[in-house]
Amino acid sequence: MGPFKMSRLVHKLNRSLQLILLLSPLLIASNCSAQRAPGVTKVEPPNWWAGHSINPVRVMIRGRNLLGARVEAEGPGITVGNQPWANATGTYLFVDVSVAPTAKPGLRKLRIATTAGNADALFEISAPLPAQGRFSGLATDDVLYLIMPDRFSNGDTSNDDPQKSRGLFDRSKARYYHGGDLRGVINHLPYLKDLGVTAIWLNPIYDNNDRLNEKEIYDGNPITDYHGYGAIDFYAVDEHFGDLVTLVELVDKAHALGIKIVQDQVANHTGPYHPWVKDPPTPTWFNGTEAQHLNETW
Repeated sequence: MGPFKMSRLVHKLNRSLQLILLLSPLLIASNCSAQRAPGVTKVEPPNWWAGHSINPVRVMIRGRNLLGARVEAEGPGITVGNQPWANATGTYLFVDVSVAPTAKPGLRKLRIATTAGNADALFEISAPLPAQGRFSGLATDDVLYLIMPDRFSNGDTSNDDPQKSRGLFDRSKARYYHGGDLRGVINHLPYLKDLGVTAIWLNPIYDNNDRLNEKEIYDGNPITDYHGYGAIDFYAVDEHFGDLVTLVELVDKAHALGIKIVQDQVANHTGPYHPWVKDPPTPTWFNGTEAQHLNETW
């Protein structure tokens, strides 16, 4: 190869190398832009109590782009105890949160940080409830009264057909909502007391599906989850029954009359429309999958 051809080849190689070097920052910038900032849609549990016997508490954060995230606690009386762990899709992040026994009630922040940005998850420290008149448990001489709130008493007609879930209230249809609610239970506490009831067991009051349940068909028709067992959020009260403030009022007024409240804690299943069904936090979260799972034959 002559000197002239060699010179042209070297010149081309130099230009190619310069082009690669010039493009490298652009490629890096492009990769960075592809990594999106984290986002938070749900914190479970959303709060914990100072002085609780379980400490730290494992918190599950649902959101997006959580892979590789670091978590820092912001605010007094709260610390993060372990390195967070995210699932493979980056939609759930698990972290252990410690609450100091002397921590004052109020909102704190869990700062979630990745190389692409930050997001804040709110976490509340709650004051411990006074023990007097509470947490006594059931005894053999208790008279336990089971109530399905929707079928007991309609104490608040304003939540019969809530804006959030229109069209599910119809007393002419056996498996639609019929209007019973927590206010109806509160209104009848004196009656239950006179009846000799010492403990009330409520059907689940969790937030249930906001549309017809088309996965559970009776007589050829979809139903509503009026019974309470179609949970989509274990940390909210269904809008047909009331809200969390009303639930607290019910518990307080029942306790004032010496009546215990039993929470129906559905720990072995969710409703078919719970966000976990489409996006389980871990591969073994459910016993099976949405397409193939155990069928309850009742």
